[in-house]
Amino acid sequence: MIAALLAAVLLAGAALPAPDARTIPAERVFAFWGEYHALPQDERSAFSLRYELRTPPGPDGTERRFWTGAGDGDWQALEPGPDGAVTPPAPERLAAGLLLATDAPQGAVAVNVQFVLTGAPAQTYALADLQAALAQTRAAMRRALGLRALIAPRPRRVDFVFDGAAPDAYAVFADGREVELASVFENVVQLDPGARELRGAQTIRFGRAPDAARIIVAN
Repeated sequence: MIAALLAAVLLAGAALPAPDARTIPAERVFAFWGEYHALPQDERSAFSLRYELRTPPGPDGTERRFWTGAGDGDWQALEPGPDGAVTPPAPERLAAGLLLATDAPQGAVAVNVQFVLTGAPAQTYALADLQAALAQTRAAMRRALGLRALIAPRPRRVDFVFDGAAPDAYAVFADGREVELASVFENVVQLDPGARELRGAQTIRFGRAPDAARIIVAN
């Protein structure tokens, strides 16, 4: 009896990627990823979701580790970037019961989900594309929240984040006029695509491409 229990414990430990790892359903970590992909393509073409996993380092200063797997011993490392960003697993794997394992202690992992523009950061953006991104994000939130969307924060603007001081930024109009944007804060340019002063503008041009373009949800 004791030998059987010991064997079961050893087998359970062998199925984990590390002796001190614990597992949670990956679908809880990557919330809304499946719902996002369930939207028709033309209702999510202008925005996506970005996930960050953050945790304090271990006692010896080493970074905490993450893995994904089905719990059968076939684990794949999930390595956050310098800013904590990770690529979510395929929605069908999440729906099939994929697990996320980590050697971080209970309550030490913070998950941050952001709305972002699709596509690689660029030096020039069509204003119509930015307006479409906010409109699609609002519609997706209404679909997900139902009546709660009436009192929930809403997508309000796009924050263009730069590595270092933000460059000059301009709204370019059809007649060739360029109006410098005033909402520049250190390494961020904040833009409300529906602002009155941007009526008639066609593109937004930066001195260099941003590192990220995030859709900000606020009251």
